[in-house]
Amino acid sequence: MMKKLTQLLLITLLIPATYVSGQMATRQAGFRGGYRSGLFYQVTHEEGYVEIGYQALLSFKDSGLQFTGLKIIYEATLDDVSPNLFVSWGYGGHVGFIYSDHVRFMGEDYYYSHDRFSPLIGIDGWAAFEYRLSDIPLNVSLNFKPFIELTIPSFVRVIPFDVGLSVSYAF
Repeated sequence: MMKKLTQLLLITLLIPATYVSGQMATRQAGFRGGYRSGLFYQVTHEEGYVEIGYQALLSFKDSGLQFTGLKIIYEATLDDVSPNLFVSWGYGGHVGFIYSDHVRFMGEDYYYSHDRFSPLIGIDGWAAFEYRLSDIPLNVSLNFKPFIELTIPSFVRVIPFDVGLSVSYAF
């Protein structure tokens, strides 16, 4: 199981890299802290007047595993504040599973008699302020990633305030 999961992760991370192989691309890898915290890898390239990033986030929550794919658009810098401060927005989706003895729905906890495997699928939004340090290859981001997901057996979870702090190494 772990070998297949590792292969799937490597393939998923390499697809965006091959997409931008003919263009000038930057990459970053790091950690995101928040409700859905985890490790991420991102490839960014210029497209017209904007930067487009493709991010893969692997997160662990409720004894489970979630994979999130995001398309992030960097449209503006806040030059009045700092030329290294960027504003971004984006969207994507996630799949995964949790393994738990309860599910939280509409502020209520529903308990099972034992731990239960529950697959999930959802859609994600993205908004962030990213500061790119110029002296060292480090990026710091304050990001907002709301999401809606369907957890089987038939629970819909809405998390409108997944605020996180990301730190990444740019290469």
